[in-house]
Amino acid sequence: MLDRTIPFFNIIMRCDRILPMEVKLPEGYSIRTYHPGDEDAWAALHVATGDFASVQEAAAYFLNTYARDFSRALFAVAPVGSVIGTVTAWTDPRGDATIRSLHWLAVAEDHQRKGIGKALCKTALKLMRREDNAAPVYLHTQPWSWKAVLLYASLGFKLQRTDSFANYENQYKQVMATLHGILNAEQYAKVEAASSAEVRTADLSAIRYDSRGLVPAIAQDAYTGEVLMQAYMNAESLQSTLDSGYATYYSRSRQELWRKGATSGHLQRVIRLSYDCDGDSILMQVEQTGPACHTGERSCFHNPVIQGEMPATAAILDTLEKTIADRAANPKEGSYTNYLLNKGAEKICKKVGEEASETIIAAMKNDADGLAGEAADLLYHLAVLLYQQGVPMRDVWEVLKKRH
Repeated sequence: MLDRTIPFFNIIMRCDRILPMEVKLPEGYSIRTYHPGDEDAWAALHVATGDFASVQEAAAYFLNTYARDFSRALFAVAPVGSVIGTVTAWTDPRGDATIRSLHWLAVAEDHQRKGIGKALCKTALKLMRREDNAAPVYLHTQPWSWKAVLLYASLGFKLQRTDSFANYENQYKQVMATLHGILNAEQYAKVEAASSAEVRTADLSAIRYDSRGLVPAIAQDAYTGEVLMQAYMNAESLQSTLDSGYATYYSRSRQELWRKGATSGHLQRVIRLSYDCDGDSILMQVEQTGPACHTGERSCFHNPVIQGEMPATAAILDTLEKTIADRAANPKEGSYTNYLLNKGAEKICKKVGEEASETIIAAMKNDADGLAGEAADLLYHLAVLLYQQGVPMRDVWEVLKKRH
């Protein structure tokens, strides 16, 4: 049962990028999608937690809410075949965009503390990661479920200070005050660490708008450093950007606010926002969905004047990944990449092993030039393997960052 003596406030959590994760279940347990009749098991689980007064009411809610796509409701099954846990990986259309969310996590009391809830959440997140890892995943909960909040935080969800979804009120300050009185010092520290970055609104007075009330704003790809576009903001659009977490500009021609990607779906999720030393220009590092330019180009800055040769950087790995994806979508005769992809994992793994051995041999010979070449071969074949296995390079970078 949920502890309803704890005051109710809305907790909004968001996972911006789902890391690769292994699902571990106790021996004999499994997770599957909906089977006809599972609505009764779902209802029994949520009546037990006190969310519904009767199984009939809960089952009707499930059928009415999730009839559009029952396959997104996941169920944990005990060795004897009974349903003992559930979670739903839901999607709601919002114009041209989609809001993704985790709903209704529950595990039967006599099967708790076995990692079932964590396995259910991981399975739901893996499903959404495969579909689109650029779009965030939201969830709504309350201080009654503080143990679940700690679980969600361990999976990469952050408590949102201002953002929300599905018309929920965000009550972050009340939530934190309530949790402070419930959790021990170590638990509360984890919750604080799992809160979204605080917007330093006090510093906004330093921004110098021009005579029209505008300030130029530059969007830069947070992953590659590529400059994507430059537009203008006024005080209202800047505040909307800070509140929503998505870049919102002011259109000088239409004289109105416009959220980037609101009609095209090419949203810019703001990861970091700062202003320059004079306060008269804004720089945002963003996660760009699709192209940034209205022409369909990735960047608005696609008209070169000086064509100097740019130095090689680690960004070449992003280019390599895109090239591999293009070869897979548009096979090219004589392409070695297509040859490897057609042969499959066994052949690619064999080549990774060969190149790793040759890299070691070059190092043992103190052959610096040879080592650079063999390492390049190894990275290429590893990139093909990652693509073939459906693992984006960004996931590798995230794991490295987390370990560092």
